Amino acid sequence: MTRGLKDCMDFTKVPAVKLNELLEDFYVTVKKTDGSDFLATSLHAIRRGLDRILKNAGAGFSITSSVFNSSSQKLKEKLRMLNRAGMSGSRSRNIVYFTLADEEEMWRIGCLGDDGPVALLSSVVKYNSQFLNMRTLQEHADLMYGDIELLKDANNRPFFARTDSVKRDKQANPSKMCYGQIYHEHSKGPRRCPYCLLYKYMYTYRPPTQVEVHSPFYLTARKEVTSNEKIWYEEQRMGLRSLRGVVPKLAKRVKLDQCDNYTFVSFTQTLKKFGPLHSY
Repeated sequence: MTRGLKDCMDFTKVPAVKLNELLEDFYVTVKKTDGSDFLATSLHAIRRGLDRILKNAGAGFSITSSVFNSSSQKLKEKLRMLNRAGMSGSRSRNIVYFTLADEEEMWRIGCLGDDGPVALLSSVVKYNSQFLNMRTLQEHADLMYGDIELLKDANNRPFFARTDSVKRDKQANPSKMCYGQIYHEHSKGPRRCPYCLLYKYMYTYRPPTQVEVHSPFYLTARKEVTSNEKIWYEEQRMGLRSLRGVVPKLAKRVKLDQCDNYTFVSFTQTLKKFGPLHSY
């Protein structure tokens, strides 16, 4: 920990403007105890941890808000430097893609669908990767509940949109950025519909305490649920390791080789074969 933050006995009580100044120095100078730099992925994790501490303390602001633009810029510069130095922390992979046959097998054996919390979560990860342009672990890990909104288009058709409203602090701004849309698609039945599955994940099976805009989007799946239970997920953010493992586990279930080389991007090739979504 660097001098600025270390000297603050309780940084949750530091005003946002002052904390932004401290973080500018922190992101640039923070080192491990042995004096070496953290990996880029570790810096991301540290930032999320600091933000979570602020949230739990009821600080009333997030270090991802516009007040912290200058410190966020310092972080981006540090991350670029680490990436150029080969210290991204991301594993190098030769990305491979799922075929339509691979995905059909996932649906057939129940890896995808709404038969249980893991299958539903895996389906949401798949469709978010394809249709909401979420290609990296970091994008999935940073996603908050309020970043995906249920809206209506000019023809009054409902759709989900990734707006990243929480990150940009623009919940009250009617002019929203849209990074992808999910409409109803029932050509293969409602049980494969990306809209219906996302709706169930966001509104049917979540704990009622985890539907606030600042709640983490991905929650830990409960290990055992009965047919009568309506809460399928814990009141706990899904861990990075578990989130990273969602796609390789799908590959393993359908007995593919090089399972670790399958990532969130691996669904994009099948997307091109499916073509664009059509509303119902």
